[in-house]
Amino acid sequence: MKTIILATDFSTHANHAARFAGQLAKDQKAILILLHAFHVWPDNPAKTGDFLLSMKAERESSEKSLNRLAVELHEELGTDVVIRCIAQEGHTLNAIRSVTKTEQADLLIMSTVGTAPQSTRLMGSVATEMVAETQVPLLLIPPGSTYVGVKNVVLGIDLSTPPNAVALDTALRFARLFNSVINVLCISDTPDEAATKHKGEHIRHLLNPQPHTLTIESGEKIYDTLLDFAHANKADLIMMLPQMRNWLWKLFAEGETQRMARLTDIPLLAVV
Repeated sequence: MKTIILATDFSTHANHAARFAGQLAKDQKAILILLHAFHVWPDNPAKTGDFLLSMKAERESSEKSLNRLAVELHEELGTDVVIRCIAQEGHTLNAIRSVTKTEQADLLIMSTVGTAPQSTRLMGSVATEMVAETQVPLLLIPPGSTYVGVKNVVLGIDLSTPPNAVALDTALRFARLFNSVINVLCISDTPDEAATKHKGEHIRHLLNPQPHTLTIESGEKIYDTLLDFAHANKADLIMMLPQMRNWLWKLFAEGETQRMARLTDIPLLAVV
């Protein structure tokens, strides 16, 4: 892993996620990029004379806050961690996607909540929206999570839909980077049927020689079943493989990974 991007809105929870990202970057000897997206609206669409000045002031303020955060991280982690700062103008999701592409990021990290943690569990956040938009693996950090290494991973797979082969390979690559054991939870409406067990064995074959366990369970609510399993296995990280959806589906429905992002108290990696 070469480049990690931490997207921040400078909230308390985002700063907590930055410390998680810093520890991970130090562990992986990766470059850490601190990113803040800002967007300036003119007070009157017909009045644009001071708009550029306002944008300049917003950029300078963003850069100042980013540099302050970088100094704090260096004080905690040491100066051997390479940290860069980017203040990007634009709507948040588009700005983040643009920078992750330009910087060829290997991983994007965000806090699951920003300035309104109570509403996040009900309505989601920018981070949960990013699950459907990201083009790189997205690591979501819930409040209270601290980085202690990633040795025990739970990977949730819905057997009703074959997993994306590229995403599964990426998940295995991350597990190897972390030197982790993967505990795979396959969720199915028919866990005892021979066809289901055959699908499970196919997943097991794909995981070799990665150290792993495989469990098949039923569950009406995937996020409840997966989160309970992760707690029972004392997981440091949950991995999910979001399914690709068209724009109409994303407009009216919430995916299981997005729902998990709202509710989890364990770091969640959405692998794409």
